[in-house]
Amino acid sequence: MKTYLTLGTLFLALFLATVVPGAAQNTPAATEARHDLMIVVVESLSHGSSEYNEFNRIDRVFTEVFEQRKWPVKIKVERFAANSPAYETELRIFYQGIRKEEIDDLTFRAWMTFNDHGKKHDFGIVRFKFYPRPGQQREDALEAAVRGAADIAATKIEAILFPKPDGKKP
Repeated sequence: MKTYLTLGTLFLALFLATVVPGAAQNTPAATEARHDLMIVVVESLSHGSSEYNEFNRIDRVFTEVFEQRKWPVKIKVERFAANSPAYETELRIFYQGIRKEEIDDLTFRAWMTFNDHGKKHDFGIVRFKFYPRPGQQREDALEAAVRGAADIAATKIEAILFPKPDGKKP
């Protein structure tokens, strides 16, 4: 009888220890601290159809890279929103494609701009070259090229949104 009472008390204590801190994080102050980071992808409609759409790849990879940074923002992605209102925090990607520039490389190219509460930052043409290894699946190589460009953009955005206290930029 004492064993069941002790185990029940132990489980109740563990339950309360895990639920109560989680409830404290959902306070209005915590939810107000998170704001949206919009990623707007502008791409040419002339691309042929493929198994996996370029927009879907950019959406998934950029979201993964930005979420790995653990920024206090919610990532949202949309496709070519020309008539939509400007967002407070927005990365706009004018996607130019992934092409072979040399024999074995894949080069991601996109012009990127970042708007932070009305202040526009022009990242210029972001290029990332990826050299696939022999026998590597094409989809994996394309994803790696997009991931490299997402890392470049994330580093630039991080310097703007979350500057280092000593004032140094990465």
